Amino acid sequence: MNQELPPGLADDEIHGLTQLVAKSLSEGESPEAVAQKLIDSGWESDQANGFVQSIQFQMMQTQDRGRQSELQGWMIWGGGIILINCLSWMFNWGFWIY
Repeated sequence: MNQELPPGLADDEIHGLTQLVAKSLSEGESPEAVAQKLIDSGWESDQANGFVQSIQFQMMQTQDRGRQSELQGWMIWGGGIILINCLSWMFNWGFWIY
């Protein structure tokens, strides 16, 4: 995280806050509401908004990587079926995969 965090937070506190914010966002709570909770607990507005936005960005990046991996898996699977069928046709093998 590149934004500045409030002073005095230990690494385990930051980790716990990160998990709490990620859980709140994944349960459908708005980023503004999550940031407001941090502001109410003593964070500066810019710090809270930046912290929540960075976690939200990381969550979206993770979801995108999962979708890309799934698409690549289907492409490999489809390519393998086409390859086997082409080889079956070229070498007169007696089986086809449909």
